[in-house]
Amino acid sequence: MPTDPKDLGPLFREMFPDRRFVVVSNREPYEHKWSQEVGEMEVRRPAGGLTSALDPLLQALGGMWVAWGSGEADAAAVDSHHRVQVPPENPSYTLRRVWLTHHDIHRYYLGFSNQFLWPLCHLRPDLTRVRSRYWERYRRVNRRFADAVLEEVQGKDAAIWFQDYHLALAPLLVRARRPDLTLAHFWHIPFPPIDIFRLAPQAGYLLRGMLANDLMGFHLPIFADNFLRCAKRLAGAEVDWEARTATLDGHTCQVGAFPISIDIDQFRQAAQADGVEEQMQRIRQRYAPKGGAIGIGVDRMDYSKGLPEKFKALEFLWDRYPEYRERFTFIQVAVPSRSDIEAYDDLSQKVDNQVREINERFGTGDWRPIHLIKQSLPVDRLAILYRTADVCMISSLQDGMNLVAKEYVASQIDGNGVLLLSLFAGAAEEMTEATHINPYDPEGCALRIRDALTLPAELRKAGMRRQQEALTGIYDWMDDLFHAWGGAAAGSAAARPPRAASGDDFENDGPFAAGAWASERT
Repeated sequence: MPTDPKDLGPLFREMFPDRRFVVVSNREPYEHKWSQEVGEMEVRRPAGGLTSALDPLLQALGGMWVAWGSGEADAAAVDSHHRVQVPPENPSYTLRRVWLTHHDIHRYYLGFSNQFLWPLCHLRPDLTRVRSRYWERYRRVNRRFADAVLEEVQGKDAAIWFQDYHLALAPLLVRARRPDLTLAHFWHIPFPPIDIFRLAPQAGYLLRGMLANDLMGFHLPIFADNFLRCAKRLAGAEVDWEARTATLDGHTCQVGAFPISIDIDQFRQAAQADGVEEQMQRIRQRYAPKGGAIGIGVDRMDYSKGLPEKFKALEFLWDRYPEYRERFTFIQVAVPSRSDIEAYDDLSQKVDNQVREINERFGTGDWRPIHLIKQSLPVDRLAILYRTADVCMISSLQDGMNLVAKEYVASQIDGNGVLLLSLFAGAAEEMTEATHINPYDPEGCALRIRDALTLPAELRKAGMRRQQEALTGIYDWMDDLFHAWGGAAAGSAAARPPRAASGDDFENDGPFAAGAWASERT
């Protein structure tokens, strides 16, 4: 199995001979900023698992990444075609930027993507906001992304990989103009059951956009099943359950489950770098000066992560089992997220109040039960915290995968930790050796924490060793996906008619005509 992005080069060239590799996502892998100190331009790598995972792949394969240019100095860094070569220290692929206005960000990104699709897919329809102006802007921005892709691949063969829920319509818009291209799409969040997804007034349009891909990938089989049921019932696709395909307007989309992972070596190396043991000792002296245990949680400040439920469980622990007061300290890294959305601002205030009340109730003069760190931490600092922590608690209420679980296991060099993993995180389907918890049952979670803290050392080590042996890496995920995509692309190419000899990519929309809905007002 591949252990390095360079290992995927021969596979990609075998599956997609003479095709250029193009990744399309909302978030970009590099941002250009103005340095306040010297007034010069500097390059920053935005935090995020998607960009950190795919950037090494693009560096190894070359090609292009199409993304929103979100940095304040991005426009000054590109050429006249909106391109810049990255990474700056060793340019190996092209970043093509798409520009978004203030209204685009508010309505396409914060609006339809994150106040409608995100809560809908995380089974929170009560938090969705249905606004026609959000949908109109979502369509418009998806067309802008599609136009950028089409400009870059004009007259060329390409394999185009769309990422996530921000770009559900873009594959159809590309397919309509270039039926010869091979397209794949990975949906990084849960895909809900039909009774939830049908609440979307635009469900049929979204499904048509996604079905234009040759391969549609999800984390879990249940998400793929949900998509196929929706495709059949809401879009009228013909579904072959044995072959795991959905056919619409003469085009067949392969649907599969590909559980994403992490760069295991990155966390293992960071967890045993020079000086880590000394830093672990300082962490223990700071947070557990009396020799007690330490728990860790790392989450975005998002209602899907179950932070209030986690803190309620911890409150039960210190209330029902007072022997753990001053003997168990919990460190929660809560990365700020989407603070412009009311639901997120309300959550942040609720979490602050909960932590303050728990600390006031159980804390002493020299001990604080919960330490709340509201910032993003780099991998090297996270790995040290993971290795130090005796318990890692993940309390997701609904999660596509949750890579923190895998980061913790990879960083457990000493093998002393216990992973408490929500039943509702996608990772629970793979990580069967973890201790599964129900975040809706705070008393039960408190009991699981107590059990983890009293588990004999030999059992902790044995359990962690089994989890580490079963852990697969990010490049295994890509290997599986490329194999499936290559097979789906070959089947689609055999079924579709050849391109027009004129080479006019925009003369005919063909069977994937987007005009029927692309100009319609909602």
